[in-house]
Amino acid sequence: MKKFLLTLLASLSLLTAAGTLFALPTFAEGEDTAKTTWLQISPTAVSLTLEAGQDINPGDDACPNEIDAGCAVEVTNSGTQPFTFRVYASPYVVTGEDYSLSFSEDASTSYTQIYRWISFQDLDGSYVSAIQRQINPGETVTIPWKVDVPEDLPGGSQYAVIWAQTVRDGEATTTGVQTVSQAGMVVKARSTGDTRESADITEYNLQRFAFGGNLTASATVTNTGNTDFVAYYDYTAKTLFGKEIYTDSGDVSAFPDTTYHINIDWQDIPFLGIFQVNFRVSAAGTVTEESHIVVVMPVFIMVLLILLLTVIIVWIIIIIRKRQERKARKLV
Repeated sequence: MKKFLLTLLASLSLLTAAGTLFALPTFAEGEDTAKTTWLQISPTAVSLTLEAGQDINPGDDACPNEIDAGCAVEVTNSGTQPFTFRVYASPYVVTGEDYSLSFSEDASTSYTQIYRWISFQDLDGSYVSAIQRQINPGETVTIPWKVDVPEDLPGGSQYAVIWAQTVRDGEATTTGVQTVSQAGMVVKARSTGDTRESADITEYNLQRFAFGGNLTASATVTNTGNTDFVAYYDYTAKTLFGKEIYTDSGDVSAFPDTTYHINIDWQDIPFLGIFQVNFRVSAAGTVTEESHIVVVMPVFIMVLLILLLTVIIVWIIIIIRKRQERKARKLV
């Protein structure tokens, strides 16, 4: 779980770049540059377990424990001036093996519906889909949130992001705001219902011969279930005496209904050799593994071997014919 959340955070940081988790300062013409707006959010990722019809409220055991407040986000003003911020939830949609991200409601899938079930506590104690608050320099504001899980909860995983966004003065409305900066907390939830982890491993290929250049191996992993998992791969090359000379291993976070390609590229291979190579791919309990003898031989050596073999064959033929001629003479 921790590894998966780290992957989610890495993807999120790539999209939002340097200006989201810590908002870059913005200045108007003639404004004192000593005044800066810095927004932080904590925690940056949480995980939940969902049951159909369940209401997860602040203080419940089902809340995450990353902070003492449980089901809450802490927004901190690390800058030198007060500002207004807005808190709301959006889908967290991951598509393709390049982990393209979208937070648009138009891109929402059955795996991102949790953003609709999350609401935030306003100052009067009511829960709404989005709130706005004022925050002073050095102040931290805690915003409780809850999840109202529907009775028809789909099986598998759910993904969302809880955002904190600064709002320009004079534009402090819950809709149509102009964002100066933002920071997000990834929410990953897994249903206790019909959760399926399944995968197909196809296009498995292990190169067994090379004239030079690189040696390659590849496989395609498709997540055919309704929750995420981590696919693992391992490629190891050893000499015939068992000495390991190359290894490449890693993992791929696989989201539902998505296909990923695993490619191994062993560069700077030995000039000449015979090796024992093992390539293993495992995903959601499905394992594909093969071990083969792999030969690396340059073209000119191959040509020399063919010539040498040809000479040997011709020499053997000549010897056999001479023996046959000697036998024929003796019979005469």
